[in-house]
Amino acid sequence: MERRVSMTQACGNMVCGARIVPEPRGSEEPGMPVRTGWEATKRGIYLGAIALSAPTVPLVMWLRGSPEPLLRVTYPLLLTVLGVLFLGLLTDRITATTAERIILSLLPALWLVRMYAVMYLQPDLSLAAQVVNQSIGPGVVILGIVAYLALPARQGLLMAGGFVLACMAVVLPRVATEMVRVGLSTDVIGLLRVGVTTGVSVALLYALATLKEQVALERARAEGNATLARTDQLTGLPNRRAIHERLQELLALSDRHDRPLSLAVVDVDHFKRVNDTAGHLAGDEVLRAVVAAMSELLRDSDVIGRWGGDELIVVLPETTAHAAAASLQRVLDQVRAEVRPPRGAVAQAGPPMGQPVTLSAGVAERGAGDDQDRLLRRADHALYRAKEGGRDRVVVDGVELVRV
Repeated sequence: MERRVSMTQACGNMVCGARIVPEPRGSEEPGMPVRTGWEATKRGIYLGAIALSAPTVPLVMWLRGSPEPLLRVTYPLLLTVLGVLFLGLLTDRITATTAERIILSLLPALWLVRMYAVMYLQPDLSLAAQVVNQSIGPGVVILGIVAYLALPARQGLLMAGGFVLACMAVVLPRVATEMVRVGLSTDVIGLLRVGVTTGVSVALLYALATLKEQVALERARAEGNATLARTDQLTGLPNRRAIHERLQELLALSDRHDRPLSLAVVDVDHFKRVNDTAGHLAGDEVLRAVVAAMSELLRDSDVIGRWGGDELIVVLPETTAHAAAASLQRVLDQVRAEVRPPRGAVAQAGPPMGQPVTLSAGVAERGAGDDQDRLLRRADHALYRAKEGGRDRVVVDGVELVRV
């Protein structure tokens, strides 16, 4: 053929009969990140979490009155980081993904440094146990939650589990020394309990994250199967079942608001001869090229579907029969001008290969009391009249409008 199109090109900008609408952007300013649905959700979660937690940092620091010197560095640093992240997320200067990277790299380092300080730079194990119980232990759980939000479940487990092991590597030497010196004291038991609880929490979070991924995967599969069940695989258009349902919806809207609606049945002339002489792959190319022309020339609101074989259905909301016929005539003209069967094939009957592909179309406008079956019968009868009259024409309810 002179006009050859891929599956995507043949469907134009259509997916299941509706043109593709670009995904909304989080911001249209140059340099701003595009905010996807999940990105926007995580951004909202992090903004809420920071707004709730940041004010408590100076309050906790003041209430604790701890002699721990490192608090004078870690708490102000933590508050600064939270403030920068909040402003960056709020103004879209930082994406949720960037915020996650900062949290997952900076906070573990802060906690490990602080844990080392409380475990080895002061002799009071009771103070160390208190810090681990009240601050570092819950912090590890929070870090695990962020890891599972930011990463796939397995990577989140490696991140959170690795951090727990690093914390244990810091704590256990001091715990072992204390056990040798005084035995199994209350402080030692408390530290061991925090380690076990934190490890269990990370494991439970992994189970929840894995379950979430499985649910998301099953949902995606179900949606994909539903789409396949309603989509014609050759053209990418809605199949007979899907176009039937869409026509029913549009007819109900047309009837409720008393607005015009037209239906067209379009057939490729001598399509069987193309298949018989040039082969079914050539016939598929012809059909895809016809769909491409229809997608290019019809409106975004018009719905195109494959009714079966070489027969296509077009639903034209807010359109009278004469306006629909004019739109279909433009399609007929372009197909005749651009679409050819493959050259070199020997025709056994009908027009030789290389001659223009032509279409016949029957159009019916919704009338009072018309249901789906009646409207389809009227359009199909108009198509029959178009074929009977010589093909390559548009007929409305049995009245010839265009003959080229």
